[in-house]
Amino acid sequence: MKDAIVRDIIYEFNQDAQNYTIFIVANTRNILKETKKWDYNHASMDEFFSREEFAEIASAIFSVFGYVKVFYSEMEFINFAINNSIEKEKTIVYNFSRDGIKEGKKSLIPAFCDLLGIKYTGSNAFVISLLRNKFTYSSFLNNFEIPIPKTYYYSKEKGFLTKKPDCKTVIIKSINESASIGMSEKNIITILNNSNWEESLIKISNNMQDERVMVQEYIPGLECEVLVLKVNNQYKALDPVLIKIKDSDIITSKISNAYDYEFDLLQNNVCKETCDSICEYAEKSAELLCIDTYARFDFRIDYNGNCFLIDIAGTPYTIKHSSISYIFKQYNLSYNDIYKVVVQLSKF
Repeated sequence: MKDAIVRDIIYEFNQDAQNYTIFIVANTRNILKETKKWDYNHASMDEFFSREEFAEIASAIFSVFGYVKVFYSEMEFINFAINNSIEKEKTIVYNFSRDGIKEGKKSLIPAFCDLLGIKYTGSNAFVISLLRNKFTYSSFLNNFEIPIPKTYYYSKEKGFLTKKPDCKTVIIKSINESASIGMSEKNIITILNNSNWEESLIKISNNMQDERVMVQEYIPGLECEVLVLKVNNQYKALDPVLIKIKDSDIITSKISNAYDYEFDLLQNNVCKETCDSICEYAEKSAELLCIDTYARFDFRIDYNGNCFLIDIAGTPYTIKHSSISYIFKQYNLSYNDIYKVVVQLSKF
């Protein structure tokens, strides 16, 4: 049973739970005025935690570890680390940071911690940056027989830098924003027998912040998320979680912000072979990309049971309304146990 993997990690954590100091680095919407005193380009507000979201996370971590120091911007933590003595061997930075722009927006804290020799949650700066470029990692994984929808690269200035799409329907995505940012049903364009599809593409891309967009074959069907953990240098996928989206075929920005979706175990909706394939592809992808600690892999499943990897979250949301929280609940584990697992895996 996959829950045994998680229980073993929690057991190991409980053997020396009090031996580490935890620093949290996170960006929240209500603290943005403080964050803006540092003069740099900021991420979309949709990337930042709301007050309620951060309260859930912080309360759980405080409950597990007792005293925890919180930094509300990357620069606040960096300034503290430079000017104060940190017991590096006994400190773990729980990294929720996501401010800034482009591919490197989530990699500043991992790079800085590696420079100082401080442990942190998640993957290193290179991997985190790579996971911010959907086109690059999708093209890479496709070469290793990971099923990826047909993917094309479009520049607002130069047009298609790959061949033009040759599929029936496509979906337009930002190359380096989170999956739901800038998404609506209008991002799905039918190409077949539609002579005006390029005009629609231009209009959608002009409304997106990125100069480049990814045009990807749209896969009608189901959507699921699967958490992969790196345990003793092996990758272990937990049970995939179905995303039950209300009144839409995709998670749009509006649906994401309103949490207008529910969860179910994927195994209750598709055959075992499909679930097993998703876990195998997620584990293989994690190994090829050198994921550390954890990552979440998102798949679409067509009506024939074929699965396609569509997104990877290197620092996935672990709020109570998340697929990660849901799967822990299905394993009869507490919400707090998520943070025990992540910290335990970050020690090594």
